[in-house]
Amino acid sequence: MNIGIFGGSFNPIHYGHVSMARNAIDDLRLDKLIVVPAAESPFKPGSSLHKLPWDRLEMVRDAFSSIEKAVVDAREINRGGVSYAIDTVREIALEYPGAKLYFIVGEDCRADLEKWKDFSELVKICEFKVFPRTKENSTLIREAFISNGVIENPDEKTRSIVRAGLRRKEGFCPCRLAKTPENFCPCEEFCNQLADSQYHGFCHCRLYLKP
Repeated sequence: MNIGIFGGSFNPIHYGHVSMARNAIDDLRLDKLIVVPAAESPFKPGSSLHKLPWDRLEMVRDAFSSIEKAVVDAREINRGGVSYAIDTVREIALEYPGAKLYFIVGEDCRADLEKWKDFSELVKICEFKVFPRTKENSTLIREAFISNGVIENPDEKTRSIVRAGLRRKEGFCPCRLAKTPENFCPCEEFCNQLADSQYHGFCHCRLYLKP
């Protein structure tokens, strides 16, 4: 049995996380991917991360709900305090004796892996797999929108409601997918739709329109 472990703060969860998860499941032929949001990052002590763990947990669950083999695990949030990968990996190894464990990380984590707590033990229990993060940044999204003639919803009332929701949810759109700082929509559905030259319609939160 092949099991992947995908930990992180997911603050906020975004398309790049979901894309990396799908790639890991396919490339490693995983039977299960356990997604573990941290309660508090050991590399950001005293951050505001621990103040909204249950909100983040629900957002992560929403984001991964469409991936059949992904299971969002609340153990680190339930445990509280600073979250260390070694504690979670030890527990999962006991729960799945004989399974091949992979720990999924992004390229930005590669240089700091040896700084992780008990790293020498970690690499004996699981194999680290580094995946590139999908380049869904605001500049690329803006370029895609411009090249596809995307405009804002012409209905002023709808625009106002959606933008009010973004402010109220601290940058999250009504369907709880993360927004970039410029509030450009990075959701997978709309990006895929834009790739279809025959597609015309709204993004998931109806803030943007491809005429």
